[in-house]
Amino acid sequence: MTTPDLNPASVAESLEVDERLLPYMPYLLQDLWALGSAIDEIIALAGSLGLPPKSRALDLGCGKGAVAVRLASELRLEVVGIDAMASFLADAERKASEHRVSDLCDFRHLDALEFVSREHDFDLVILASVGGIFGSFADTAARLRSQVRPGGYMLIDDGYLKHGGRMSRRGYAHYRDHDETVAELTVFGDVLLREASTTDASSRINDEFQRLIEERGRELMAMHPELSTDIIAYLDGQAEECRVIMDQLEGAVWLLRKAQ
Repeated sequence: MTTPDLNPASVAESLEVDERLLPYMPYLLQDLWALGSAIDEIIALAGSLGLPPKSRALDLGCGKGAVAVRLASELRLEVVGIDAMASFLADAERKASEHRVSDLCDFRHLDALEFVSREHDFDLVILASVGGIFGSFADTAARLRSQVRPGGYMLIDDGYLKHGGRMSRRGYAHYRDHDETVAELTVFGDVLLREASTTDASSRINDEFQRLIEERGRELMAMHPELSTDIIAYLDGQAEECRVIMDQLEGAVWLLRKAQ
């Protein structure tokens, strides 16, 4: 029996899809592993830390495990991946097996908000391309720093507003300009070690993402004509999302060290 997703309404909102289409998202997204993360930049920054093998990392909203599996296979870290979508975790476990790192990857079907309600002592926590699920960047910093030991590391893949101001679009209320974003991320005295631009990578990722889901969307509409309206709405919404991201946001990955 298939394990149900946790809180379907919340999962649907995070994927920007009508809840009726949620059972079909594994089909629409089957060609994508990283699900929008700037994975090469994330791995490069994590690798720059020189963490010893078997150091413990936490990947919140791990999706299909692209970041977690590469952390395990390339850096030999022990990674706990948290996600609310069961089908994504099944893919993550298969990928870990393919890369022969199942012993280093622990994928858990949990709500990230619930998981971070308790403190942990990981060496590194990663939040990659899941938006403002914790609220503002200051709220995000508060949540993430509760998951790592003193002196541990936080890696955030997100972005900031190119032109300042505020955005009223759903899911974008937490965005600020660059200086405000950095100020919020470091409000607790943590040290910003590195910032890497992901704008060029995001452009490539978004173009590929849109092409692949449109192909799968056409296939799905042929199989389920009754879903055509929902599928078209989703595809149009994703195309608009890509335009907004490229017009309004600069992509960035931030690496921070928690204050001792």
